Amino acid sequence: MQRNKYLDDLGIPMENYGTNFLNDDDTRAEKWQEERKQYGFDGRECWSLDQTFLEWLYSHFMKYKEDAKAIVLSGPKAHKFQYMNKEIDQLEAIDIIINACKSLLTSKDYYLNNKYLSKDVMVLLGDLLPSMWW
Repeated sequence: MQRNKYLDDLGIPMENYGTNFLNDDDTRAEKWQEERKQYGFDGRECWSLDQTFLEWLYSHFMKYKEDAKAIVLSGPKAHKFQYMNKEIDQLEAIDIIINACKSLLTSKDYYLNNKYLSKDVMVLLGDLLPSMWW
């Protein structure tokens, strides 16, 4: 099983995220190991790609926010973006994406509440990604 500090901090049980729902005792474990050697991941990540993507996005944006100290994320010198007819800075954009992912990941009924990752949030993500480096 693989741990994820950020998902643990949300209170998500380790066996409920990533590919932890199946372990290496499964008869397909050898196939998954071969896929990891070949691709760097195995097919289990694609079984619920929406969930895998949210977990990855949330965790990596949280880490980025912690570590991106060499650039200006907020204030007048930060990159600016349009969201819901309002100008926001990079930190605000990151927080919108983090909060949308968090809402979904902690939802009691993920499939009924997937509206949090709306078209507006996905457009913002597309606008934001080119500035996510340092």
